[in-house]
Amino acid sequence: MEEVADGILSWQNEGTPALFARVLSLQGFSTWAGDALVALNGTGVQHGSVLGRYGAEQLAAAGDRLLGQEPALARVVIEVHGSRVAEAGLACGGQAEFLLQPASSVPRDLWVALARRAPVALVTQIDGPGSGPLGAVVQPGGHWVGAVGSGQGEQPPDEAVGAAVELLGSGQTAHHLLEHPRGTFLVETWVADPRLVVVGGGDLVTSITAQARLLGWETRSGERLDALGELLDWGGASSALIVLTHDAGVDAPALAEGLARRIAYVGAMGSRRTQSRRVERLLERGVSEAEIARIYRPIGLDLGGRRPPEVALAICAEILAVRSGRDGRSLQQRDGPIHRRPDVVAPA
Repeated sequence: MEEVADGILSWQNEGTPALFARVLSLQGFSTWAGDALVALNGTGVQHGSVLGRYGAEQLAAAGDRLLGQEPALARVVIEVHGSRVAEAGLACGGQAEFLLQPASSVPRDLWVALARRAPVALVTQIDGPGSGPLGAVVQPGGHWVGAVGSGQGEQPPDEAVGAAVELLGSGQTAHHLLEHPRGTFLVETWVADPRLVVVGGGDLVTSITAQARLLGWETRSGERLDALGELLDWGGASSALIVLTHDAGVDAPALAEGLARRIAYVGAMGSRRTQSRRVERLLERGVSEAEIARIYRPIGLDLGGRRPPEVALAICAEILAVRSGRDGRSLQQRDGPIHRRPDVVAPA
């Protein structure tokens, strides 16, 4: 997502027209999630990839046609069968319908958020009277900018904004087709995987790295405070800051930096007595009590483990629960469906 967003921002700064494409519907492709995001311009340059060389060629051809017209939405169906299946790195063939949209038709806020790895949503009216390429960008708190439809556009329906907020709260990259009296609205969310930034050393860092790798998450660690800024820059808005060190000259400044950046998760290792001393040091640094309350302390879910791999599991489980808007309770204590498919979420 960052590559695509950075590419579009660069093209916009240069005044180069660009499009972005993503999957609208899938048939087949059992091993492909269809969550690709691709950017392309009229010079043959693409950021992001989808369905191998054949998919890239098909999107480029459709993009060239769309760039030569008035701003509009376009749908392209790409089928992959036979020898092209292996070339695309897939286990089986199928058919994908893509939606192409001018990058300039949506607020720049979308590309800035994606470049920062921050969760963000887009609402586009794809069918019905007044449908068109304009899109409205929705933030997790429900604030939105832009318009939907064609011409000057209209504000997005409250139901679409509500669906966007609920999807963002699920912590997943997803899309939902909302049927509304005004037409069909595509609600899309992009939520980057967490990048773990660990401050500290020892066996627990190794275990956290191994556990995160199982989840497809990346981890970087350091024990020096002067390296923290670079690590948090790498993690972006999706950073999960894990402070293991008890060094009084490192732990409070590290936590204060994570809170100041408003990253997704800030957690601290240590006993309740250690946590109390940290709170005192944070207050001395001018960090408010409301901000301190955002720290997960002591870090991790209460799974009962003490060995490094068990503690690492508890920490990563808490990060996953926070990212998904869950409280980490046993499924036995929940009512209703175990899993709610993000593409069929009910409008708020």
